Amino acid sequence: MTIDEATYLILRSASGAFSCRYPPVPRNWNPVDRPHVAMLLPDAGGIFSVFLSNPENDTEGPQTLEVSDLNRLPTKTVIEIRHSNASYSYYRRDNGSWTKVAEASDPFVVEVFSHGYAPIIMNMIPQI
Repeated sequence: MTIDEATYLILRSASGAFSCRYPPVPRNWNPVDRPHVAMLLPDAGGIFSVFLSNPENDTEGPQTLEVSDLNRLPTKTVIEIRHSNASYSYYRRDNGSWTKVAEASDPFVVEVFSHGYAPIIMNMIPQI
């Protein structure tokens, strides 16, 4: 999914669903789902994904996914945790914990956890 600056700002300011000590990162790599952990990095040209994970080079048996130490990231960092093309979530670093700010179980719809009981639903289908 492509993230624009407005979406990034919404993710940074969302109240979130819950906080946890460490986000649930994928541990196993497979070439079909291509799970990963990526940091969203704003730049003048847009929002870029910087991968914080890579598959282990061991070719025997199932491959594990090596993930950088996420606790070393600064406050207000937003990361994307993707388990598959249809299952991913966004977490924000908040003073020593991680807050889940959005999730998707569909490749085109992301639920952002904001104030109140109902999440904001963002339709990510590009308009032609």
